[in-house]
Amino acid sequence: ACEREWLTITCAEGGTILVSHANYGRTSSTYCTQGPRLTDTDCISETSQDIVSQTCNGETRCSILASNSVFGDPCVGTHKYLEVGYSC
Repeated sequence: ACEREWLTITCAEGGTILVSHANYGRTSSTYCTQGPRLTDTDCISETSQDIVSQTCNGETRCSILASNSVFGDPCVGTHKYLEVGYSC
């Protein structure tokens, strides 16, 4: 999900979410390209996985906002996005 958008992840009925990785920042210049400083691709929020895991693990469905208010701002002035890997 691009910055200021909601990311929703779901599992089929009976399954629960287990987050394997998450990052709010920017590691690629090809995603969410409507914003400033897209070439800053060394942008990682160290707390992303903990925050997403605490919010989503064990749930069937989970929505989380990709925003500085949730994750902090790991690279001021760079347009960020949230990516999450998970299994059910």
